[in-house]
Amino acid sequence: MTGQPIIFITGTGTDVGKTFVAKLLVYGWKCNYWKPIQTGIESDCGDTFTMINYPIGKWVTEAFQPTYQLIKPLSPLEAMEYEQESVDIKLEDFKVPHGSEQLPLIIEGAGGVCVPITKKLELTTDLITHLATSTQRPFYVVVVADSGLGTLNHTLLTWDYLERNIPKKNLLGCILNGKKNGRNRKILEQFGVTIVAEIPVCKNDEMSLDVTNNLPSLESVTNIHRS
Repeated sequence: MTGQPIIFITGTGTDVGKTFVAKLLVYGWKCNYWKPIQTGIESDCGDTFTMINYPIGKWVTEAFQPTYQLIKPLSPLEAMEYEQESVDIKLEDFKVPHGSEQLPLIIEGAGGVCVPITKKLELTTDLITHLATSTQRPFYVVVVADSGLGTLNHTLLTWDYLERNIPKKNLLGCILNGKKNGRNRKILEQFGVTIVAEIPVCKNDEMSLDVTNNLPSLESVTNIHRS
């Protein structure tokens, strides 16, 4: 594997802060950004718009347009049913964007690891495998999880599913989002979950910028993983 790494961001569920954490990584690690499937555009400008128009600090990211943008805020499989024109998402439709090679690339998935995205009932993990095997760049998966009560079950289930469905070399670790919880971190680590970082609650842009400046470097995280 050669070239700048690709980091696929997924989550343990809804509202765990996946997009927010992806944004912190984009600006903290100075990455390009791509969300292959965007749903819910009837009521939301979309994560790509947010990533470009609400930066953290002075650095400017390049955000590549989604391959699919769907109206309803549903899983891609369900959202396809509400499009005015027939839509049939296929894994082969997705290619790592040309022009993203010069910097690391953050890819943000739609929902969690078992969200259905095609009419063949292929899941997010199938998209991960497709993208990982279609590029020569190092490819990693990061799970975003809430740091608080209930995260143990959700995170361990997600981690176990990923370990059974993608190569271990691609599974980088987990980022805990929210108020620091040393007990939850310790238990997750006892079960073999790698904690990449803990993201505190950020109430304003100044706090977000401080977090990006204090993230572990992408190089250090991937080096530890390779070792």
